[in-house]
Amino acid sequence: MRPRWLAVAATLPLGIFLAAFVLLPVGEVVASAFPAAGTLSGWANLFADPLNREALGNSIVQGGLSAGASLLVGYPVGVFLGRYDWPGRRLVRSLLLLPFLLPSLLVVLGVADLFGPGGLLLGLLPGLGLLGRGIGGIVAVNVAFNAPMVALFTAVGAESASGPLEESLASLGTPPSRVYRDVWGPPSWRGALAGALLAFLFSALAFAGPLLLAGPAQYTLEDRIWSLDQILLNPGGAAMLATLTLAFLALPTAAYLLLFPRLAPSGSRPAPRLRRQNLSPAAMLLAGITVGFATAEALLVAAVLDRTVEPVGGRAWGASWSLLFGPATTRSLGISIGDATLNTLAFAGAAAAIAVGLALGFVFARSLRPGAPSLLPALTLLPLLISPILLAFALASVWEPILGGPREAWILIVVSQATLGLPFVIQSLSVPLDGLSAAPREAARTLGAGPWTAFTDIDLPRLRGGLTVAGLFAFAFGLGEFTATYFLVTPSFTTLTVAVYRLQGVRLPGVADAAAGLLLVVSALAIAGLALGGGRGRS
Repeated sequence: MRPRWLAVAATLPLGIFLAAFVLLPVGEVVASAFPAAGTLSGWANLFADPLNREALGNSIVQGGLSAGASLLVGYPVGVFLGRYDWPGRRLVRSLLLLPFLLPSLLVVLGVADLFGPGGLLLGLLPGLGLLGRGIGGIVAVNVAFNAPMVALFTAVGAESASGPLEESLASLGTPPSRVYRDVWGPPSWRGALAGALLAFLFSALAFAGPLLLAGPAQYTLEDRIWSLDQILLNPGGAAMLATLTLAFLALPTAAYLLLFPRLAPSGSRPAPRLRRQNLSPAAMLLAGITVGFATAEALLVAAVLDRTVEPVGGRAWGASWSLLFGPATTRSLGISIGDATLNTLAFAGAAAAIAVGLALGFVFARSLRPGAPSLLPALTLLPLLISPILLAFALASVWEPILGGPREAWILIVVSQATLGLPFVIQSLSVPLDGLSAAPREAARTLGAGPWTAFTDIDLPRLRGGLTVAGLFAFAFGLGEFTATYFLVTPSFTTLTVAVYRLQGVRLPGVADAAAGLLLVVSALAIAGLALGGGRGRS
């Protein structure tokens, strides 16, 4: 079979998956929005609804403030990571992924436990109470979640600058400010802006933060779509607002897709990192910002852990954990916490297996025809354009009747988790594949090995580290996914993230905190595996 047709066959499962579970359901929702609107007056009524306008305004304001704050914090951290070499740099860089991999619900609870009523830092600095509620709390959650991503994109951009050019300018006595302007500053800003665009997308469609820290007055478009469909039982209105959300996401997503390919290395040796002994006062300031941010992120996790063991209701330290597995919790959730944990692990594992399997077909096709033009890479980024609520709403609308109703909701939960994690899994495999030399693969082909044999015997062992990272990344992502899962879940398929949220409103003191602690432990184990797998891949 010719490489072209073999590449098509390898990517066919991925194409079918995206068509069946992304393009078809979302297209059906968009198509149903127009009959629901009826005429132009229907769309006018959609915009006339003050709650819809408020949700759109909240998304723009929260997304803009959060992206700006994430850029303000993440850029100096990224510069320090990308430009300087110091002991522990690789470890800190790995740990920066921690907030992004943590369940979003835990980040929300961490901010509330630090700055909300009775928070660990509120007694020391009362003015920080603004960060524990309302829009201040929402922005704090978004920055904790997204600033590390901006930092990592910035570091990648700074490292992609041309090393020979920088050394040539430095040998001519060029001032550091001009080296920054002409060599490594522009790519670092491209990386930072790409990260900030993703921060805007994730923040503008934040779901858990407004739900827990602010209420309806700060609902984003995500929260409003959920409310229209699940609370107000108005699927037509939800479909119309989902269509509006899709249009709203198009511009920042297109800008991100234009910026991201320009982060690739220049082809020459990367810019040199400055050694610890060369730290200037400016570098010391960058180091201070990095230490401060890392400390703040560690405090979020510590605050959640502290809440899980605090004595509540006159009971001893750690009593909340025994209550978590007691009959009262089971009655409140309609499922035992042990079964919810098994659901969480099973759904995340199945979603990771699907995402990695589809991604392997994609990277195999890339190895056959590197650099060949294709529409599929752009399609794999569709989940960035489609919000979790829109995806869940579309899957439920189209596939739930076909599958037989809510009894098969677990299938849609797995599909939604796999879909949302797919772009990150493909990226985790594509980047190391692009860095592999083609010579061993071509030598194997010359000796008579078929394309698949050459890939599995030559390329796949060299991708083992990336494969481990991709699988654990997808698994950790599935463990913490809340938005789409909460939209689709039924009591018998409750996951830990949904259990944590539902227990927040139950009169069982400390039980929700213990559930959050259990979710944190499970997620931490997956993230530890991710760090170890990444380390083996680098070695």
